[in-house]
Amino acid sequence: MIQNLPKIQPKRLYVNIFFVFLGLVVLALIFGIWGLKPLLTKRIQSTVLESTNGLYTIDFKSLNYDILSGSAEVSDVVWQSDSTRFDDLKRANQMPDNVYEAKVNKIELAGLRPWTIIFSKKLHLNSIVINSPIIDILHQKQPYNSLKTAKSPYQIISKFVKSFEVEKITFNNITFNFTNLSNPQKPQHSKVENLDLIVSDFLIDSTASSDRKRFFYTKECIFKLKKVEVSSKDSLNLFSINSLVFSTRTRTLSMADLRYQPRYQPIIYGNKSDGDDRILVLCKNLELREISLQKLFFEKKLYAHSLQINSGMINVFTDTRIFNTPPKSNFRPFPPKAFKDLAFKMCIDTVNLKKFSITYSEYNPETKMVGNVKFRKIFGSILNCTNDTLPLALNPISVLSVKAKLMNQADMFLKFNFDLNAKNEDFTCQGGVVNMQAKVVNQVLKSLEMAEIKEGFVQKFSFNMKGNQFGLKGTSTMFYSNLEVNIYKQSKETGTFKKRKLLTFIANQFMINNSNPIPKKPVRIAKINYKREPSKAFFYTIWKGLVDGIYGSVI
Repeated sequence: MIQNLPKIQPKRLYVNIFFVFLGLVVLALIFGIWGLKPLLTKRIQSTVLESTNGLYTIDFKSLNYDILSGSAEVSDVVWQSDSTRFDDLKRANQMPDNVYEAKVNKIELAGLRPWTIIFSKKLHLNSIVINSPIIDILHQKQPYNSLKTAKSPYQIISKFVKSFEVEKITFNNITFNFTNLSNPQKPQHSKVENLDLIVSDFLIDSTASSDRKRFFYTKECIFKLKKVEVSSKDSLNLFSINSLVFSTRTRTLSMADLRYQPRYQPIIYGNKSDGDDRILVLCKNLELREISLQKLFFEKKLYAHSLQINSGMINVFTDTRIFNTPPKSNFRPFPPKAFKDLAFKMCIDTVNLKKFSITYSEYNPETKMVGNVKFRKIFGSILNCTNDTLPLALNPISVLSVKAKLMNQADMFLKFNFDLNAKNEDFTCQGGVVNMQAKVVNQVLKSLEMAEIKEGFVQKFSFNMKGNQFGLKGTSTMFYSNLEVNIYKQSKETGTFKKRKLLTFIANQFMINNSNPIPKKPVRIAKINYKREPSKAFFYTIWKGLVDGIYGSVI
């Protein structure tokens, strides 16, 4: 589980965590080959106290070493901080930014040859396995530390050995507990569980830090996170990932079964959220490729060449009831602005969508029914998906282009251009539908408008709109033939629909044009001029703009 991860300095944090445990192992090994446990414990504890200015102590239950097989095992390791030293170190400007406490169930080592340490002062191991470490991290930035130059890992180990090399290091089932005390009045707590880390070809020596083929002294680090669950701030939604795998060698991040799932059914969700859209997101497989390790670990930003999303769905439910609550802002932000305002910055050149589906649902409190507009078999891309300052200064336009099946029948295309730097959230939208039986939208019309199409065929519908947070303007053209409609009324007692014969006759004979173009007359081009309701979301606004264009073509 991951909860509310705070802003931290990734380089210092991850390197320190890693070397705390590797240093622990090195100390145990170096001293472990020369004495029994009483002497060994005394030596390790005195060394830890010396090297950490009395801040840390270490203890363990047992250390077993088989010289013939070269295997060793350390059990029940406890690394603790001495809180009584905090004030002394702060007064001396020696308090580190991060304080660690850790418990390790068991550390297993293989391939330890003491004579290589004695004769060559090189420590080489085949493998290290660290089982179920629980690491507590207390973070509080000390201003004087930014002026210091920390010792390199090689400087730390050089007093003991010339090099430290491990072919494979495995951390099983890591748990991180992180507390950020940058604001003591409002400490931030985070937690990471079920994390596995596999390190290949780890080496510390006089030249490893300058080897460009290595990442933090390794040829490859593979992070595996088994189950991730994060609640939204309002606890109305749950974000989860079934599995996550990241490799520093391939620079690829793979995720399976990503979900953003509301905790409540639609009407209840509307009551609890004061009418916010209920959004369900499911993605089967995602793969981020060519990730910039420099940006990720040193700047805590996600830069990647592409994101592949294979098989997924988005369901958006809009509740049009009136909620007697003050608006959270003058205008509800559209998705591009919400994305831009995220604290976590990213820049992805291309997002590819494959086998995706989107359903827009709208609840009509008058009919107490839900109209569903369905887009199936979506293939498309998003270009320049970024919310970081420098890329936006170079190119603020993000382009969404998709092809799909409207109501799983008619071919359609859609293209959005979003200006992510525009003050009023400016965007353009164009698209169209071809060869559609008009009846396929009857479920929507009956639920939302108490009408349905009896006959009609749409050869082509196209639109071009400009929009911002205030509304939409543009034009639309619909080529259609043989249009005929039915108008209904709904019984308040039973909820059943009854055809309004007189109004239906008037609509078909005098209000609706049954084709476009009408013989010997020019093609009608409808104008779209929709003023946005400030509390309504993006999907609702686009849908109402399109309805405005359709009505303008027909009436």
